[in-house]
Amino acid sequence: MLKTLISTTLLAATLTTGAFAAGKVELSDANKMKITELLTADGHVVGKIKLEDGLYEAYTKKDGQKLEVFLDGDFNIVKIED
Repeated sequence: MLKTLISTTLLAATLTTGAFAAGKVELSDANKMKITELLTADGHVVGKIKLEDGLYEAYTKKDGQKLEVFLDGDFNIVKIED
């Protein structure tokens, strides 16, 4: 019983660590360029890009509205705020 519990815990920890490693958030020039290209293709005018709470945060304008666009480590938009 204890062996099964320990094995399950170690497996879960290994799988979780792998998931986080795949989408590492790092504010490099290459990542800024990728975010800018992605959002520009969607109609945004991109200003400043920074990191906040483990996400990329891009300050943009779209259709005259100022927005804050949050992206994860795989460059998926997870939230947009006015």
